[in-house]
Amino acid sequence: MRVRLVLPFVAIALAACGGDSTGPKPPAHFSTIVVSDTGFAPSALTVQTNTLVTWSVTSGSDHHVIRFTSNVPSGGNPNSNVLVNGQSASTTFLQTGAYTYDDSLHAEHHGSITVQ
Repeated sequence: MRVRLVLPFVAIALAACGGDSTGPKPPAHFSTIVVSDTGFAPSALTVQTNTLVTWSVTSGSDHHVIRFTSNVPSGGNPNSNVLVNGQSASTTFLQTGAYTYDDSLHAEHHGSITVQ
């Protein structure tokens, strides 16, 4: 009998603890792209929706990432300022699609992300 009385109170308490489904949800997946003097690694990436992608600079040269050259991710364009070694830029991919980007300071560095 006690179990039956406790369950409704537990359900009410859980609902009151922030089960707001209308607010932004944190990313479900994470992926990192290394930015170096030789380019992006990986240069082609496939991820699921709701993935936070971070471009992390690991070289001494300056990089201007990420300039999207096709669709802009619905999570925002991380078109960063110039980044130096140890700095990063991120965005969350919320919609399926194909996205291409480059490093405007190194025209030969291109990458793509496919969101499924």
